[in-house]
Amino acid sequence: MKVSDLANLPDPPPDMTIFDSIGRPLSSQVHALGIPDPHKLNPAEWTYERLAEYIKDFEAALDDDHEIGARLVSFGQNVTFHIENIGYYGPDIIHFDGRNEAMEKVQLIQHVSQLSVLLVAVKKQQDKPRRIGFILDKKEAQLNP
Repeated sequence: MKVSDLANLPDPPPDMTIFDSIGRPLSSQVHALGIPDPHKLNPAEWTYERLAEYIKDFEAALDDDHEIGARLVSFGQNVTFHIENIGYYGPDIIHFDGRNEAMEKVQLIQHVSQLSVLLVAVKKQQDKPRRIGFILDKKEAQLNP
């Protein structure tokens, strides 16, 4: 199931209330409400899809002098880099690929439970600002033809 599928979940029966499910096993409560079994979801894939949506929305608000970047604060350091790609390795790893201000390649690898990335607008490094939202759309289309 993709994040975009969540909008297409069936509505619960009109006569069903939250109280109707009390006392029933959790799996039947979840199924009755049309929510997919959480054990069938890949947390890294789900996180990747959500990040892709956030990135596309963020990029839509950028001007032609800026591109998407990430700022990480940990271990007493502040690191900012230009995001060129994101990906996942299921079920629990997300990675960000990009370049720092010195144009050196960087890769951030994080467990989905540790994910904390601040999306920032950074000055473009090339003549044309890099946009990765469309790349993420192409990847999604290839994974789910």
